[in-house]
Amino acid sequence: MVVVDFGNGAVAGLTGYGIGPEPEEIGDDFPALFRPLHELENKALDSWYVNVLACYPETRGQGLGSKILEVADEIARDAGHNTMSVIVADENVGARRLYERKGYTKLDKAPCVKDGWATETENWVLLVKSLS
Repeated sequence: MVVVDFGNGAVAGLTGYGIGPEPEEIGDDFPALFRPLHELENKALDSWYVNVLACYPETRGQGLGSKILEVADEIARDAGHNTMSVIVADENVGARRLYERKGYTKLDKAPCVKDGWATETENWVLLVKSLS
C-alpha cells in the first residue's frame, strides 16, 4: 500500500499485489459481478497488479497518480515482476489516459456484468506494461 499525505491526512493511495504464474480457478459459485475481472487477471500472469489507485478530486492534476505509479513500478521490480497490470472501466477516460501516458497498453477487455449494479461501465479493460 502507498499513501500520499502532506501532513493533513491521506489525499491519494494505491494498493496492489503480485499475480502468480498460473491462472486461478474460477469456481461455479464465484460471484458473476466479479467473474470478468478475475478472468482478466488470469490473462495478466506474472504481473504486479494495480488494484486501486485513487486521489481526492481536489488533488487531481498535480501528478500524484504518476508519482504513485512510479513507486508501484519499484515495488513490482523489487518483488521480481517484469510486468505491470491494471483493469479500468471503459468510461473512466481520465484513469485510462494516465495509465497510457505511463506506458500501459490494452491487452484485452471483458463485458461488465451489472447484476443489478447501476453503472455506466460497459466493459472492463485490461492494460499491461513491461518494466524492462
